[in-house]
Amino acid sequence: MGQVKSDIQKLIKEQGSLSAARSFSKNWFEKGRNAVNEKGASFTSKRFFPGKLYVFRYSPISKTLPWYDKNPVVLALDPAGQNDVGINLNLLPNTVKEDLLDKVYSMFSAEITNNSMGGAANNVKRQGHLSMTWENMKGFMKGPGYDFALRQYKVGGKSAQAFVSYENWAKIALCDFADLQGTSYAELERLFKKR
Repeated sequence: MGQVKSDIQKLIKEQGSLSAARSFSKNWFEKGRNAVNEKGASFTSKRFFPGKLYVFRYSPISKTLPWYDKNPVVLALDPAGQNDVGINLNLLPNTVKEDLLDKVYSMFSAEITNNSMGGAANNVKRQGHLSMTWENMKGFMKGPGYDFALRQYKVGGKSAQAFVSYENWAKIALCDFADLQGTSYAELERLFKKR
């Protein structure tokens, strides 16, 4: 068990149950991104930085998509031209999402540690990004369905974008922010299994 899964277990134990840990985490994020004294979550209007975790509202510019998530939670990769690219964690089953974050945290633990030293500790605005690119992740992405959640986002379609520090990945993993349009959770699960 890596850092993210360990932090999830700790949150569940501290809060007394999985549902209480989910509620605590969502409340922390909703309040924290607006709070001046909370450095672990913050609004940002900048484009994605690889390895950062983003939560935002999304309205696709093209209305031809059969379905989409109006409130993605994205682990960012490098951009593709004018689009931001990343893995929408909402599109993965909870266990797969937790495994992905746990593995990525372990793979980049040295960079995360370096990016979180001194005044950057639990301060998302001061933490650097990771050397996480599509090129060096594509083999890893073929893992247990991670590529199913790979998405591109038009920058002009994003709003209310916030990001979180590495120390808070477990909290975001516990949150259910998905706002699916044009599909249901059951259909999404069927598509994931069919991939």
